[in-house]
Amino acid sequence: MTYNVAVCDDDREFARTMSRLCTGTMEKLRTPFVLKTFNCEEEILRYISQGGRIDLLFLDIRLGRKSGIDLAKILKERGEEISVVLMSVDSSFLLEGYSVQPIYFLMKPIDPAELEKAVKIDLKRRMSTQNVFIKCDRKQIPVPVESIQYIEVIDHLTTVHTKTQDYVSRTTFTELIDGLPQSCFARCHNSFAVNLARVTHFSRAQGVVLDCRVTLPIGRKYFDNLKKRFIEYVNTY
Repeated sequence: MTYNVAVCDDDREFARTMSRLCTGTMEKLRTPFVLKTFNCEEEILRYISQGGRIDLLFLDIRLGRKSGIDLAKILKERGEEISVVLMSVDSSFLLEGYSVQPIYFLMKPIDPAELEKAVKIDLKRRMSTQNVFIKCDRKQIPVPVESIQYIEVIDHLTTVHTKTQDYVSRTTFTELIDGLPQSCFARCHNSFAVNLARVTHFSRAQGVVLDCRVTLPIGRKYFDNLKKRFIEYVNTY
């Protein structure tokens, strides 16, 4: 799933710098993303009214003569599900900023480590609330992503194993995996993909051991990538 990130700052040079920092962070976290840059309130509102999507917004508290906090209030009142990170050179604005419930504050100049923390907080929050829709018997069934333990394909049927039940779908294995957060799921075999949050340990000889006491095989060509992805996941979440 694509993560839609936006930067809004009236300082065009800072907006370009922030965009580069965001790009580096997303690439480091292996998160597929689309990045948009805006320089005023009107540009963002127009973009959203035309059907544009924003998941995470890095918003300057002072947008010229206007307030980024006021923009955040407008978005909230409209019911937009946008995670807001407020940015400022002046910490005196932070108390007022709490009124719009931002997920994080960033002080300028931006510390890349703090930027990464903000992104991780939002990714983790989305992971815990996100649903994937699985087509079963011509019905689209919402399944919480965090409840998925592993995915299996047998005879062209894809089975999603969750904590409470299994869902069998004719959706292809690849298509279903592509619809999941790429930072949280990894293939371990031609026929299996695993939720990295459910992995307790793994080895070439033993396979992948999950916290539900299921052990999955590891294909030879998948071991190195699984190891890399698991380390990245642990360091992120």
